[in-house]
Amino acid sequence: MNLMTSIPLRRVVPATILMFALLVLVLSFAVIKPFVGELLYQNLESDLRSTLNRLQGTTEYLLSKGDLEGVRREVAATSAHNEVKNLLLVDASGKVVAASQLSYVGELLNSVPIHHEQELIKQVREGWKPVYHRQQAGENTIYGAASYLYPDPENGFRERRGLVIVEVDVDRVLSQVNYRLDTLFLWVGIAVALLAALAWLLVERAVNRRLGRITATVQGLAADDLSCRTQLTGKDELSLIGQILDQMADRLEQNRSQLVRANRQMENILRFIPSMVYIKNPQGQYRLVNERFVEVLGEPDEAGTTVFDVLPEPYASKIAAHDQAVLRSREARQFHISFPVRGEMHNWFMVKFPLVNEEGELYAICTVATDVTEQERNENLARIAQRIFEHTTEGIMITDADNRIVDVNQSLLDMTGYSRDQLLGQPPSLQKSGQQDDSFYSRMWQAINKQGKWSGELVNQRADKQCYPVRLSISTIVNRRGELDGYFGIFQDITEEKKSERDLHLLAYHDTLTGLYNRTEFMRMVTDALGRGERYGEPFGLLFIDLDLFKEVNDSFGHAAGDKLLCQVAQRLRGCLRETDRAFRLGGDEFTVLLPLITEDTDLVTVANKLIEQLRTPFVIDGQKMQIGCSIGMVSYPRDGMDRDTLLGHADAAMYFAKEQGRGRYAFFDPQINARNQRQMKIKTGLNQALERQELSLVYQPRVRPDSQRITGYEALLRWHSEELGAVSPTEFIPVAESTDALGLMTDWLLHQVAQDLSEEVLQGKQVSINLSPRQFQTGNWAETLKAIIEQYDLLPEQLCIEVTESALVEDFQTTVAQLEEVQALGVEVAIDDFGTGYSSLEYLKRLPIDYLKIDRSFVRDIETDADDRVIVETIIVLAHSLGLQVVAEGVETRAQADFLRERGCDELQGYLFSAPRPLSELGVQQVKI
Repeated sequence: MNLMTSIPLRRVVPATILMFALLVLVLSFAVIKPFVGELLYQNLESDLRSTLNRLQGTTEYLLSKGDLEGVRREVAATSAHNEVKNLLLVDASGKVVAASQLSYVGELLNSVPIHHEQELIKQVREGWKPVYHRQQAGENTIYGAASYLYPDPENGFRERRGLVIVEVDVDRVLSQVNYRLDTLFLWVGIAVALLAALAWLLVERAVNRRLGRITATVQGLAADDLSCRTQLTGKDELSLIGQILDQMADRLEQNRSQLVRANRQMENILRFIPSMVYIKNPQGQYRLVNERFVEVLGEPDEAGTTVFDVLPEPYASKIAAHDQAVLRSREARQFHISFPVRGEMHNWFMVKFPLVNEEGELYAICTVATDVTEQERNENLARIAQRIFEHTTEGIMITDADNRIVDVNQSLLDMTGYSRDQLLGQPPSLQKSGQQDDSFYSRMWQAINKQGKWSGELVNQRADKQCYPVRLSISTIVNRRGELDGYFGIFQDITEEKKSERDLHLLAYHDTLTGLYNRTEFMRMVTDALGRGERYGEPFGLLFIDLDLFKEVNDSFGHAAGDKLLCQVAQRLRGCLRETDRAFRLGGDEFTVLLPLITEDTDLVTVANKLIEQLRTPFVIDGQKMQIGCSIGMVSYPRDGMDRDTLLGHADAAMYFAKEQGRGRYAFFDPQINARNQRQMKIKTGLNQALERQELSLVYQPRVRPDSQRITGYEALLRWHSEELGAVSPTEFIPVAESTDALGLMTDWLLHQVAQDLSEEVLQGKQVSINLSPRQFQTGNWAETLKAIIEQYDLLPEQLCIEVTESALVEDFQTTVAQLEEVQALGVEVAIDDFGTGYSSLEYLKRLPIDYLKIDRSFVRDIETDADDRVIVETIIVLAHSLGLQVVAEGVETRAQADFLRERGCDELQGYLFSAPRPLSELGVQQVKI
């Protein structure tokens, strides 16, 4: 340093510049060029990795599409880069399929003149990752190689592995960079030399420069810029003066820095402190507030905002009163207060203290207000949590990180029967019942360690070794650093819940009246049986049971007696079955029986006969003897169906067939039964559309006087010609209609059509009989409809005659009599159709409001050969005449029948002997045959 200051400045400056230039040149050639070269290599290697990855993905994609030309275009585009020396695409056999030089295409890789290491190719073929190698012997290049997959069409499109090899020429790029660096260093050297010459010229002005520095420093200090320095270090007078001036500036700057640092610390405290800090003058005006104050109460106005401007009453007055108390006592005060912030009440802890100057005068009040709302809320929550822990009905256990019990609540002690001393320090496994295996607990702890929680059900053991089910929820406890601090578990005794579940299961899958399995369980068990049959070939049988005459029991003895009867039926069903058999009640009086491992139909017959015999035996309910029976339909898997619905439908069809055969019987399913049922379904569907399609029509069969052959009236008969089924017999569609809503619509159409036909000349002065179904008497409104039609078409009541069967009388005698009386009141005559086939008593016959008896054709058919039928017919005629009724004989087909009836005094005859039923248009064309 002494040497430097002793040398004139005009010598020091040029020498310094020259030395700096030399240093720069040395650094350039010794450090910068190698460093730039290494950066260039890293950049080239990074580009090579990117290029290789892109080529690998593009090649696999294009070759999967069979686009080899696209691959070659991609290779050509990549080879266009200056740094790419060679680029080869090699297939699995080592043949070049694409290359940067077209002469290489088709050559084997070993014959291509590139200087890669053979180990490079070997590493790529043995693995899947790209391999890179820098070749500096003889040439400065970087080799990169990677494998790719492509489908081989000559080998069933199996995937083969090929190679992508890229050679990057480092020297080609580095030479250009070195050339530019050399040029740059040359110009820098020239610039340094010029600067040295310039400095030499400026040396003479060094003294003036020093004076200028001293002057500028003094002016800067005067302008409060304490960073100004002369930075003079020589021993000459000017340098010494500058050094003294610099020392004075250092002391000034140090003192100022301390003040600034203290002020900045105070600002940071006021800015980041979570409490409101503010200063008010004795008049209550805010003079200084921190950011927390502005965030809570807003920015005070410089004109003089007071507490009354930022808070409503009475909160502002309370705070102002505390300010006055501090002013009077000149002592600090602390207190709690609450006031709203943005509509929500907050609790605050405030400390107020006076500020005095050097003369001891109080000039302001400083306040620190801390929002303790959250703290008090947390304390309250902690108290609540403690009370929940102590008084909740669920058991709670807390363990440490080593899974040792550290605390339990009273509910857990009551639940387990252990004392607190017996549990503290012990592992929770103390409660293990042994009903869960080690894998269960392993999965549980895996979930806890992975997810931080687990919940589920298990069986624990009380202190008295009694096992009980619990629902357990376990969660981890972590400290503020996120480290595991322990576990807590919530135990819920679900003994009653499990009992309720069992009861609900019993209710869900058992019939509540009989205790048998219900329809839901039936469906499930049949599904299980089908599954076993499909897997193991196990056959089974299915019985569909419907009780006979059960409705009569309900109607005669009441539903309570019917329920008791169903319970006794269930008991008898159980008594007839094996332990492996299952009985079900589907609903009402329908039962099913599932018989597993039934291989012979005789086994089904044996069970069916036993059930029929048992249910035929009279029941005794409340001292009353009741006689019922059952009809059974039987199916066998897999013969009668492969799915549940098919089997059940076939069993139901077989049951109805058995019931039609006379009840108290069983029947196996037969495809003909199914065909008949399908036809009935078509009939039922077609009836709903018959009126819309105008498929219904009427035919008329005359009633004649046996002596004069005069036609006295006609019977209107309904006919249906279906678009799908063709002509359908009334014996088929009438019973189906009676079971659906179509009956009412058909009856209305019949009444209206007859009323319209009565206006035709051929029916003038004739009476038309209309048949009503017994079901019509259950509706209660058809008589009103008849009255409305008579009025609408302006008919004479005697033009109509209503025919009813004996079954209508038997089903509900009182209702039938009432409705027939309404009909007679209208002036319409009434006839009993098919008389002799029902069960009506003479008492009923005497009380009925009727005008005709029609002898059923079954008695008329055999009167020529059957003496019993002759006696019956004679009796009916005598009986009817004695009651003042007229008699009509149906089904008269021979002259002998007509003569016999005429001789016995029958009033009217009807049958094919006189005329077949004909449409209205044909009635005038042909009269009776005789």
